[in-house]
Amino acid sequence: MENNKEFKFDTKRRKAENCPCGKSNKDGKFASFKGFDNKGYCHSCDKTFFPETEYKFEPYKTPEQIEVDLINVNHLTNSLTNYDNNDFTLFLDQTFGTDIASDIISRYYLGTYKSKVIFWQIDEGFNIRTGKIMEYNSETGKRNGTPSWVHNYVKQDYKTCLFGLHLINNNKPIAIVESEKTACIMSYINPYYNWLATGGISNISNDKLDILKGRDITLYPDNDAYDQWKIKADKTGLKYKISKDCEFWYADNLIKYKEDIADYYLKNHKFKFDLQWDKSA
Repeated sequence: MENNKEFKFDTKRRKAENCPCGKSNKDGKFASFKGFDNKGYCHSCDKTFFPETEYKFEPYKTPEQIEVDLINVNHLTNSLTNYDNNDFTLFLDQTFGTDIASDIISRYYLGTYKSKVIFWQIDEGFNIRTGKIMEYNSETGKRNGTPSWVHNYVKQDYKTCLFGLHLINNNKPIAIVESEKTACIMSYINPYYNWLATGGISNISNDKLDILKGRDITLYPDNDAYDQWKIKADKTGLKYKISKDCEFWYADNLIKYKEDIADYYLKNHKFKFDLQWDKSA
């Protein structure tokens, strides 16, 4: 069995009669993992029950002293719909095809608010810290306007974390980029890594990266952010590698000023056509 197995939720919420905690599941509050009837997440007791597997890893545990409100998981589950009206997921669909877009949506629990995407910030203990709500152009994939935040809508305190942090409970190396959009796209283009995003150029800090101590980390800064990220990363004391790819691509006129690794691949590949070519080769 592969060490990087990920658990995805089944859409049938009443497969199990009871939650493993013993509570009845008549109200459908127990969400089981695909392939399992009695392993998953219980919205009633707020616990995740992981399957017994052949591989072993020590799940990271969020410190119990998080002195902030956590977003109720119902806000996340209620947002996992209306992807035909979500401009970002429509962009993923037209770029990569429906199957790959659906896989990215599932992996990162992308949500929908009106026509905008919600990039949920789910930490390593599957606590929902907040969600960044962003508008995109469905044709170009370019961001429109400024983001808003779920914690402001529900009027709660918050503490942000890296986007994609819920993926780190495996042995895969970690790649960190700035943009949530880029993490989503690169998770398909290069699945060797768990792709996480800082959500901002200044968010390389001990507060965000301390949970990754001891992991194999590679930073992929945007063009013109290499020096800033290197200075900030050095201050964390973590062992890491940092890529200069975007500096080289910009020098070769392959990307524009301040563009990133996803821009390079989107500009130089037509993925649905490339995939068709690969299949017929």
